[in-house]
Amino acid sequence: MAANFDILLNRMLRAGVTPNTTAARNWFRNKIRDARVSRQSLLSDGDRRRARPTIGRMYCYAYDPKYGEKLPYYDEFPLIFMVKPEPGGFLGINLHYVSPRNRIIIMDSLSKIANNNKYDDSTKLQLTWKALTNLSKFNMIKPCVKKYLYSQVRSKFVMIDANEWDLGIFLPVQKFKKASASKVWSDSAQMGR
Repeated sequence: MAANFDILLNRMLRAGVTPNTTAARNWFRNKIRDARVSRQSLLSDGDRRRARPTIGRMYCYAYDPKYGEKLPYYDEFPLIFMVKPEPGGFLGINLHYVSPRNRIIIMDSLSKIANNNKYDDSTKLQLTWKALTNLSKFNMIKPCVKKYLYSQVRSKFVMIDANEWDLGIFLPVQKFKKASASKVWSDSAQMGR
């Protein structure tokens, strides 16, 4: 898996595209289909697996909600930034709940609260509830904020490194149950207005 990311990053750099820019996101969107990244390839990448998420970092993982039968729909493979711990779990921003186009807008907004602009191992979002609600795009982010229980996590957390966030938002790994992605994205767009 890391090799897939590295290959794409190297190709982008050779193409003269600067990381973490609109041009980079457009480049990634056009190339992501070639990467053949799957949920299984992410979960099997031992170098990325973590026991617990850290605030401000991006992760994906397998999840089975405790009250899934009562929810109108849910994502069995969230892609989140951890916001804060909660009793028995944590609050996360699951970017799968918005369309890829809106993920770009959200990432632009979230980048304003990154602790640095290096996009390396030291980079993370300085996420607090207050910082999140103060963002200009909070209404767009709000439908993505979900509470997750550790007891319902069905895999290790797979960390997406900061220099790969732009790639991570385009990975076609969401796994919605009880509704299509387009229905979920439409509902989120309505809530965000």
